[in-house]
Amino acid sequence: MEHLEDILMDKPELLFRKLIGSSFDGVTITNSKGQTIWYNQSFLQMSGLLPSQLDNYTADELIKNGWMEDSASIEAISKGVTITKSVKYSTGVEALISATPIFDDEGKLIYTFQNVRDITELNKLKHQLDETYALSESYRQTLQEVQLAKGKQIVYQSALMEKIVILAHKFSKVNTPILILGESGAGKDVLANYIHSIDSQTNKGPFVKINCGAIPEQLLESELFGYEAGAFSGANRSGKAGLFEIANGGTIFLDEIGEMPLALQVKLLGVLQDMRIQRVGGTKDIPIDVRVIAATNADLEKMIREKQFRQDLYFRLNVLSITIPPLRERPDDIIVLIEHFQKMFNEKHQISKSFSPNTIKIFLSYEWPGNIRELKNLVERLMIISDENEVNETLIPANLRHNINHADDHPGEGSIDETPDLQLKSLMAEYEKKILSYYLTKYRPMKRCADILGIDLTTLARKKKRFGL
Repeated sequence: MEHLEDILMDKPELLFRKLIGSSFDGVTITNSKGQTIWYNQSFLQMSGLLPSQLDNYTADELIKNGWMEDSASIEAISKGVTITKSVKYSTGVEALISATPIFDDEGKLIYTFQNVRDITELNKLKHQLDETYALSESYRQTLQEVQLAKGKQIVYQSALMEKIVILAHKFSKVNTPILILGESGAGKDVLANYIHSIDSQTNKGPFVKINCGAIPEQLLESELFGYEAGAFSGANRSGKAGLFEIANGGTIFLDEIGEMPLALQVKLLGVLQDMRIQRVGGTKDIPIDVRVIAATNADLEKMIREKQFRQDLYFRLNVLSITIPPLRERPDDIIVLIEHFQKMFNEKHQISKSFSPNTIKIFLSYEWPGNIRELKNLVERLMIISDENEVNETLIPANLRHNINHADDHPGEGSIDETPDLQLKSLMAEYEKKILSYYLTKYRPMKRCADILGIDLTTLARKKKRFGL
């Protein structure tokens, strides 16, 4: 067997060509004029350049002709020092190039030796690690929020609701009025209670809720602000503290704020500005420290135009606002809500029931005008009246089945596998795949599709790859 020393002595150039030619990294050698005089196959594959281009053109000319983006050898020749830079070739390969000048015994530059390393996969890995870190931070923050909530939770799966939960967490850190908008039954009171619970470490007071539309106008003022003894006929002899006083140090939730009478809106505006209240029939100012959260399903801007709601009060309440989207715009949440309510009512009624795939399919196709409240009530009703452990779709009220969206382009219609043993998580994944397939087909480019779905482009790309779309 021939020894390495013999090869080095007899055929050093051949050994050099064999070793460098088989290198995974790209290697090139240029002369002092920037003309490539040697290159290996790895460089050709990475750069996409042809031998005819490298043999007949200098590095400068390759760049001027648009065949190459940049060259470290040009700078190494001009500066006489090792140059390292990253370059992206037309093949899509991202490379890290180190060009080292080589001098003769008299100090004259005669060659540059370039080592070209493919870092495309490395950059992809870095991007994936960055994305994973970002996701882990998001999950950590979400977990922290749930832990801080002390049992108060918002059940969701959709990216739309995730953004709202994060926003609620930010709002909880400041004692500024918050306005929650959304359709009836969308969960405005749950979100308000959640905001209060998150901040319970610094906000020691109670959460006090009042429905401004459920109390007669003549009694609403005394309920909110209290009254002094003898303020009116039938009043308590010792007077009564109002809900603002009771909520002192905590949160008062003014539900259905759009139903508040105009005359009372003026007084509420003064309270929000000065953080002082005056009981009905009293003259003493009582300082309060209360977080105010208001909510409504009404179009307050329209009410302002129709002189039914004060504009100045709207501006004072709308410093921070959150709009909860209706359930029909976040179908991802339907499955997890069903699962949540199913567990809740199984424990409440000491039963063990679940829903058939066909029943869930109908739930996913329904518009839910009553939102979460309607879904919760229907889930409990069906679980109670069902004689079987699996709730069958035949028990669903006829009016609900008749109001199902049967549009041809509905992403979920007719798309759920009806295998009896299909689990909720599998159904959710299948439905998510159908939704993504529908939106990816309808909305291009992917950035626009991601914006419409309310998710990041990287999240959409990951889900697209996961489902093979």
